[in-house]
Amino acid sequence: MSHEILINGKAYERYHVTGRVTGASKHLETQVSGGGGGGYSYQGTGSNYVAPITSRTVTHDQVFVADESGKEHALKLQNWDLATREGHELTAVWLVKRGKSSGPYVAIRNHTTDETLHDMDGLAKLYRPMLAYSLAPLLLMGWLGFNAVLLMAAGLIYRWWVGHSRAKALVASGDLLANTGL
Repeated sequence: MSHEILINGKAYERYHVTGRVTGASKHLETQVSGGGGGGYSYQGTGSNYVAPITSRTVTHDQVFVADESGKEHALKLQNWDLATREGHELTAVWLVKRGKSSGPYVAIRNHTTDETLHDMDGLAKLYRPMLAYSLAPLLLMGWLGFNAVLLMAAGLIYRWWVGHSRAKALVASGDLLANTGL
């Protein structure tokens, strides 16, 4: 089923599927970046530096849900850390921008455990003003230097804040999950 929802003046079709979990798997992936370093020595003196190593763990969930007609749907989720197992009843909600064929999952409800998760970062990205709008005043005014850096930082913070506050408002309004049975 689908219903239209407007985000930043752009039309998205909201789809959802409800059904029983027929299988679920989870795995973790650790991504490591950085490393190395260098240095020098000359006549008994010198210096060295170490490039930092950072890592992050990504959770991958793959959940198979059979809807009421028996059709199976594969939910491939990244960084949701969904707690589910075979037999649970789930509803997954996703958005597809008009003219596109797929889009991100934005909400998942585990009816069995009475838990609803939202992808707040994903929703916030949909709501953020275009980067050009945040930085346009700098380009138009031709500013350079420290003031430009401060204004750019303020523009990026504002862009992040707009996205997250509008995403929270959408979730709080109930429009995201309206007519999905949640």
